[in-house]
Amino acid sequence: MSERELSSLARFSPLQHDPDDCVQTAVVNGIAGAVFRPVAQSSYAIAVGVVELHQYAGLSGGHKAVAVGCGGRETIAALHHRDMVTASGVCIGTLAGNPFREAVDALGEAAGCRLALVYVPAADCWLFGDPKAVLKEAMSRIQPWSMVSECAPGAVLDVPDSKASSVYQASRAATYLALSPQPPVAEGGTLILRAACPEGLGSESGFVAAMTSMRPPWTEALSGCPPQGPGAQRVVMLAKMAQRYHLRVEGCINPGALNAVGIEATSEVTEPPATWLRVPHPFQRLPQCPVIPSTD
Repeated sequence: MSERELSSLARFSPLQHDPDDCVQTAVVNGIAGAVFRPVAQSSYAIAVGVVELHQYAGLSGGHKAVAVGCGGRETIAALHHRDMVTASGVCIGTLAGNPFREAVDALGEAAGCRLALVYVPAADCWLFGDPKAVLKEAMSRIQPWSMVSECAPGAVLDVPDSKASSVYQASRAATYLALSPQPPVAEGGTLILRAACPEGLGSESGFVAAMTSMRPPWTEALSGCPPQGPGAQRVVMLAKMAQRYHLRVEGCINPGALNAVGIEATSEVTEPPATWLRVPHPFQRLPQCPVIPSTD
């Protein structure tokens, strides 16, 4: 984090996490756990964060703040390997039976994460206690899904400023909807991200390298050698999304940077047809279209 980003915390003398200065903890499902040395040398850790929908972990927060946020480089890479993020049971909004969440929780416990303090925007409340119990309680208080009766031809996703800094961050809104349990947009439809993306693709080196070496629909990311490096798993999610939907970014500060890697982007903001869905809080609540059993 930059000095400006850390300014409000300066009086606490915060330490920046170093993924290369870590202590081994435990091996969980073949994943070698490691945690930042100062955390390992502490009596225990308290995870502080926000509970929102998360592509792999079901919900953010809890043990993830330590297992991933303070994890070793190899631990983070293994958790975000293509085989893990595409494994059966790994799904947004899903905690039970989710192997990613199970691994994160076990790694957090091994790293000494005993408590969690989280803010839940969708319920406008704070929760504190055992990390697993906190997430279970958060899930009971939020309503992550809103049901619609039929699939729409497209959707507009309003990305909040906190998530609109780059394609890496903002694109999560599109993949969250596209890869949700019951997507509410008809196959072949368009997902419009309204995000300024002042940082272009972002600073995650693995993601940037993959995006500059591939072109939509990024099919290479789904077979052969998995994309490598920090953030590369995001391209895998974009490729899965692109199997069903077209992506467009509007309100972009520098659309040329996105156009250069094949993403349709414009600085303009269009008015979609009335039949399209509007998703004002894509990180808190998503529309879903339940599959209606055939009567034949």
